[in-house]
Amino acid sequence: MFKSVTFFKFRKARIKTTLKFLAALFVILIATIFQDYLQARYKSYSFYFSESLLFNLFWVLILPVTFLLRYTFRKARIILRINSKWAVRSLFVLVATILHLLLFSLLVFSISGFFYDHTFGFWRNLVYSVSNDFYKYLLIYTAVSLIPLEKPTDTKLQIPREHPDFLLLQTGKKTEKVATDSILYISSATPYVEFFTAEKKYLQQGSLKSFSKKLDPSVFVRIHKTSLVNVSKVDSIKSRGNGDYDLTLSNGQELRLSRNYVHDFRSKFDRAHSG
Repeated sequence: MFKSVTFFKFRKARIKTTLKFLAALFVILIATIFQDYLQARYKSYSFYFSESLLFNLFWVLILPVTFLLRYTFRKARIILRINSKWAVRSLFVLVATILHLLLFSLLVFSISGFFYDHTFGFWRNLVYSVSNDFYKYLLIYTAVSLIPLEKPTDTKLQIPREHPDFLLLQTGKKTEKVATDSILYISSATPYVEFFTAEKKYLQQGSLKSFSKKLDPSVFVRIHKTSLVNVSKVDSIKSRGNGDYDLTLSNGQELRLSRNYVHDFRSKFDRAHSG
């Protein structure tokens, strides 16, 4: 029940943010149309509301272009291989600007063809937009790119969970109390699960999935379908050049990070080592 309420609050917060963004775009749209009207009065030429609205529709495209590219950047494997956040942001700004210019020119061309006596040519409008408004697109999408791609980690919206500070693990006939922060990584060895510390290995009956539910998911991160690693024990990451990575642990041991888990691992690794 609490999880459902928390999820509802999170979705409600997202909807409120989107509505605020839409309201801001509407205000900007009205302001730019009013500016066109004042400019027409000042220079003593005719003002056409429909044409002003048409050419200011580029503001409306910001929202769909932003959502489309942010979703694509979160899912695309080629983006996940880029280690530099600034490189990703620069690529986002470039792609968003080009996409917006093309969509805007196509939109103006299509609407004018259907509803106007004359048509604003695609190529002519594209050249005009690049020569007059290119800097606007760069500024807008540079600002958008500074918004983190990850979901907000508002503690008020997080589901409170208790994670053990230690586990009771068997070694031979003996059961030991092992601190979770001393565990380097955990590996599946069906029907057992292996726990590795700097000193020894523990063999425990159970499944990797059942133990992962007990442990803190921000600390013990999946790097392979059969492995979890204590992200705080990872000293370095090295690309293999094929989408996979080699992780070097604090004891010098190396583990493979599968390309399927790179995005989740990197976000939690960066968070764990940001302090």
